[in-house]
Amino acid sequence: MGRLKSLLKSLAPHRSQRAAAGDPVLPAEIIEIQSAWGSAVDAESALAYRHTSDPYFTSDGHDVGRDETVAILYAQRINLTPTASELADSALYADRLLSDLEAIKRDYRSSEDDPEGYGIGTLHSLSRALAPFRRA
Repeated sequence: MGRLKSLLKSLAPHRSQRAAAGDPVLPAEIIEIQSAWGSAVDAESALAYRHTSDPYFTSDGHDVGRDETVAILYAQRINLTPTASELADSALYADRLLSDLEAIKRDYRSSEDDPEGYGIGTLHSLSRALAPFRRA
């Protein structure tokens, strides 16, 4: 499981929010959204790791921690780079991330076996982390 945890950490684009030379500096609102996303991904990753390590969640032959981890990997497909218009409107950015996450949920549901619903629950938790930033 250590390899999977390090893979998750290496895929997490939220870890580098500093702009590279020549890149625009991100507005505080965008950084706040990315930070909320990063915190949610970290929390869900830690929960998945705990579930994978706990016999209660793996004793029936199905590993719910794996379902959660796969869901996180699906969510990592989201492009966190804001467009020019999103740089000027953080709610537009949050709305796009939430829309992308809804598409990922549909893809996850149609492609993955998640009998207890822990994986899709992980994706719903990530949506809840972004919800306060969407357009009212």
